[in-house]
Order: sequence, then C-alpha cells, then structure tokens
Amino acid sequence: MLLKAVASWNRKKSFEEYRRYLLRLSYFILALSGLSLVLASLIRDNDFASGLMLGGSSVSLVFAIYYWLLSRQPKRLKAAYIALYDERNQYILRVTAVSTLIFMFLVNVIMIALYTFLGIAFSYVILLMIWLYCLLLGFLGLRIIFSKIL
Repeated sequence: MLLKAVASWNRKKSFEEYRRYLLRLSYFILALSGLSLVLASLIRDNDFASGLMLGGSSVSLVFAIYYWLLSRQPKRLKAAYIALYDERNQYILRVTAVSTLIFMFLVNVIMIALYTFLGIAFSYVILLMIWLYCLLLGFLGLRIIFSKIL
C-alpha cells in the first residue's frame, strides 16, 4: 500500500482528483490546526513553545481556509491546476529547493565558523529558530528571485 502511494505521487492527477486532494489537505490542515490550538492552551510553563504552537496553528488555519476556498472556486482552481503542472514552475521549484539546501549548508558553516573563531555559541532554541527562519525566508526569497530571473 505504501509503495502504491509513493508510485502515485509522480503521476499527473486529473482535475477532479486535484480538487479532492485540496479538500482533503484543507481538512487535514484544519484538524492539525485545531490540535495545535488545544496543545498551545495546555502548554502553560513555556511561553516560547505556547507562542510557537499558537502561531503555527494560526498560519495553518489560514492555509486550510485558502485551500478550502480554492477547491470551491472553479476558475481559480483551474488556474492553480495549470500552474501546478507548468514546466517552468516545476523547474523553478527544483532550482529553489536545491538552492535552499545550499543556503542552509552555508548557514551551518557560518555558525560553525562563529563558534570556532569567535566563540559564539547558540542555545538549542536559538539554533532551531535560526534554522526555521533561514529555511522559510530563504525558500521564499529564493523562489521570488528565481521567478523573476528564470
């Protein structure tokens, strides 16, 4: 069953399958968002973890609503379906993913150099925040840059 799921990832979905996929994705993200909201209210002793869960659930709630609305509007859904299988968009996504990996490698090298030569050490939470923001902002920034260049 797992092999069947992996094999079906690469095949092109029909328009109706894509619409059902977006609906399932929106419901899954909505459930995950609700779970995160409950967990954020239960975590009382750590403000950072509670804020991270609250922020993540808020963002995922926005994505769930966006995907649900997208699956309900035929014109926008058709435009998203065409953009999904556009060769230029696929190429930009591949180049962005590889560039983000290289960027994250350079961030790690810079942090190692900071520790080695200047003795600057980061706590675990700060390190995770640096990785998170570099990954998200790096991917979005590189995607915008490559969309304009390529």
